[in-house]
Amino acid sequence: MISKNKNNNGFSIIEICIVSVIIMVLMVPVFTLMSQGNAGTAHNRNEILARAYASNIIAYYNLLPYNDVKELTKDELNRLTLDNTNIKIDLNDLGKNFEYFKNLDFKASVKVTKFENQYNKYKIVSVTVEWKETNKKTTSSINLSGMVTNK
Repeated sequence: MISKNKNNNGFSIIEICIVSVIIMVLMVPVFTLMSQGNAGTAHNRNEILARAYASNIIAYYNLLPYNDVKELTKDELNRLTLDNTNIKIDLNDLGKNFEYFKNLDFKASVKVTKFENQYNKYKIVSVTVEWKETNKKTTSSINLSGMVTNK
């Protein structure tokens, strides 16, 4: 008498396929969360760079003589230099050494408001920097203000 002793300890192909589909379905939310996290990181990085750009513009104004502090056009903002010192400030070179930042296009605008009374004389420099988010159709902006005093 020959007896066939089948000892099937493995999984069938159908069981393996079902488990594979379940794992794939569970991975979709994980990848969605990861991509949203990357978009948030990119937005934060752009905002930090925009704030640095605005801060550099305000620093430029603080180095100018008080009477030279005035609103600049966009063309003048693109070629900011301090001719009366040995310092050359190239504010538009922000992050250009890195491949990612070559696609960023910051647009800055400056508003100068003058305040004077019998005791104090100062100007508020408000800088707005706008940029288009990478891989999005939205435009983001930040505002930064600083005070320039009559020294």
